[in-house]
Amino acid sequence: MKDISLPGNPVMFKQLVLFIVCCAIAIFSNAQLVYSNIKIEYDSVWACNHLQLIPIRYKDKTAKDNNSTTPTNFISLAQAMQQKKVQVKENYFEGNADVRTLTIKNNSTQHVLVTDGELLQGGKQDRMITETKMIAPGKEAEYLNVFCIEKGRWSKKPKPFAHAGFAGSNVRKVADSTGIQQNVWTEIEKQFEHSNTTSTTYPYLQVQQKLLSKDTTCYNYFMNRLAKSDSSCIGFIAVSDTTIIGCDVFANAQLASSNFTNLVLAYQQAAVATGKPLSIAHNKLAAFADRLFATEESQKIFLQHHGKMFVQNKKPLHIVAYGN
Repeated sequence: MKDISLPGNPVMFKQLVLFIVCCAIAIFSNAQLVYSNIKIEYDSVWACNHLQLIPIRYKDKTAKDNNSTTPTNFISLAQAMQQKKVQVKENYFEGNADVRTLTIKNNSTQHVLVTDGELLQGGKQDRMITETKMIAPGKEAEYLNVFCIEKGRWSKKPKPFAHAGFAGSNVRKVADSTGIQQNVWTEIEKQFEHSNTTSTTYPYLQVQQKLLSKDTTCYNYFMNRLAKSDSSCIGFIAVSDTTIIGCDVFANAQLASSNFTNLVLAYQQAAVATGKPLSIAHNKLAAFADRLFATEESQKIFLQHHGKMFVQNKKPLHIVAYGN
């Protein structure tokens, strides 16, 4: 038999390495949330008053199956905290609590979904979570990224944490796009001014309750549209009149459905509240989508300053992007 060992066959060795690399690239590429795998349904817009949601779905079953490793049997962080199935604690360095990280331990038998934009009340200061991840049963997310959303309070004795809802799109945008704590505080102060609310400590949760949409008609409309859909949406591009609010797209429909209520409320806060609804130009929408979904490289470049990609098991779990 002819010797085909790698050292004696450098050409074959190079070919084998090239084949393995190409296979790895193909497998990883097939898992990406880009045009080759997803479609944007511009002709199936969900619209109510000033807010439009444009559905995003996988093109076919193959694209969907490439992300099938993402758990579909999970509970939300809000459910887990209500049922006391997780432990949320502050991290300490040299005796001082770290404002920018928390640790969440999953004591349940299910995966727990933690989503970028979730709000937590308590600790030494209230926090907003700034990453999306699945926490496996019995595991913990150490050094989970968060921002302080209560500039003026720093309690000597921390309070127990409680789930406190979801941040509006404007605060999420500043946190995800800039990654700077001071910018988040500045945006919260602006929202106090816009809502004619005075404060010395600027607790975001105080003004957030005032900003929650009172447009129950549109909220109910979007909930009904989701309930009547084929349950295959993995995300949406949100538009208010001629403004692109942003986009959230997930690895599977279960993740998108689990977050839909929070996202609608967040988008409604950013939607225009007065005047006659206007139509956005298709080329403006297409330009935004092209920068986000054309290729993996263009997506990476766009998200550097306009959002984030959260990855689990080397596959995209959640992409969040914002318009200019």
